[in-house]
Amino acid sequence: MTPAAVLTGRPAAAKGSHWAQRSACHTTNADDFFEPGPAAQARAREICLTCPVRVACLTDRAAGGIAETEGMVGGLDEAQRRVLKVAELIGERPDLERAEQLLSPSWRYRLHKLRNGGHAPRRMAEILTGEGLTVDAITVRVALWWVGGSGKALARRASRDRRPLWQRLRDDHADEIRRLRGSGARHIDVAEYLGVHVGTSTRAVQSLEVAA
Repeated sequence: MTPAAVLTGRPAAAKGSHWAQRSACHTTNADDFFEPGPAAQARAREICLTCPVRVACLTDRAAGGIAETEGMVGGLDEAQRRVLKVAELIGERPDLERAEQLLSPSWRYRLHKLRNGGHAPRRMAEILTGEGLTVDAITVRVALWWVGGSGKALARRASRDRRPLWQRLRDDHADEIRRLRGSGARHIDVAEYLGVHVGTSTRAVQSLEVAA
């Protein structure tokens, strides 16, 4: 059975114009696609990166328990899809068509350059919008994940920044943390959204709540 068939419940040979018939994985063995481990994920992500219906795959599964589905779906792994689910609590939904645009040669170069420069996705979105491509942080994160990059919410630590990680979260991501907690996000949800260990994010949350 192919990955598309596993996700849609449709056999690979089914007739019709469903996106599964045009997927890059429609001849791939599902065992290869849903295998755990970084090597298997990298292979699956490469297939997704060339897929003409990657957006349709991800969109089609969004209402069907996508965060809990194992393996690679629409170019995102389980942890990345959980971030999208948490982001919805605060009204953040990626514009997948814009994320696709970020994979075009010119924008992809800028994407890599900005991330390699240490910018957080939020700041990257501001810069890219100023350069003519209106995007938000969660859309930037999806594009980074698609190309195998780090889509964590944090910027790279500056060489002179001696703050511990929990303090950086408290200082630099207070707005997101407050919005998440105000929307009912658990400590583990906040940690997954930010891309840090739950103990670290919990300390930042507690510091903000004490100061409130």
